[in-house]
Amino acid sequence: MLQLNEIKKIAYSARKKFETDKIPINKLKKLYLAYNKMPNIKKFLLQAKKLFPKLNCGLATVYLKYMLGSGKIVNGKYKNNNHTFLLLANKQNKLIIDITADQYEGPKVYVGRIKKPWSLL
Repeated sequence: MLQLNEIKKIAYSARKKFETDKIPINKLKKLYLAYNKMPNIKKFLLQAKKLFPKLNCGLATVYLKYMLGSGKIVNGKYKNNNHTFLLLANKQNKLIIDITADQYEGPKVYVGRIKKPWSLL
């Protein structure tokens, strides 16, 4: 597993790429379709771009997994909201990475242990 400071750097970089529209749409399309087959992916991606961070947790998590090269996509909760984030785990640590919790008044970027208000289903 990467060092914590490297993970944080990648998480902040991913967030910045979403905010500044620096991710090629074809890359997002390919990554997201491998995670969730859906019709009309182009319309979904264009809408997601306008709404970021709202309704982008799955898309952002798929991209984070790609950037980090590992992790498990988790469909969990933030407060009482269904929410998707990335779980990095080994024998010593379980970390979550979330770059869209601010859609629910959480932090823009969180890298740390699973704690309230995050939860696994």
